[in-house]
Amino acid sequence: MAKPLNRIPMNRFAYHSHDDGWFNKLFVEDLRDYKSLLSNVIISKLEVITRRTFTELPDEITSVLLESTREGLFIDLSRIVKTRVKVKVPLTGIGHHTDMDRVYNFREEIKDYKIFIEYSETKKSWQLLKEG
Repeated sequence: MAKPLNRIPMNRFAYHSHDDGWFNKLFVEDLRDYKSLLSNVIISKLEVITRRTFTELPDEITSVLLESTREGLFIDLSRIVKTRVKVKVPLTGIGHHTDMDRVYNFREEIKDYKIFIEYSETKKSWQLLKEG
């Protein structure tokens, strides 16, 4: 569309994807919907990867994640750290890019993550960790 979507008529979401799904854009009218979507996608992906169940991400963490998406958030599910009692998911900012191959290759370039979301099996709770 040539014009920006200031209001999404009759819907809460508008989704645009390249034919192969490699490049996607999501427009939401209410940021609470985006926070909920972000949280639910992270949890559902983790449940598939780890075969565990998780509680919802708390609002204070989803708010930080939402704010981080403004600068380009990279959630690296390929490098989660699992122990018997914890699951750590590394996060980093990467900026905005239109070359999705470049974004995909960031996994190889990033060696030292400083920010994680961590789930504790014993406490059944999430926390945001900033290391270093």
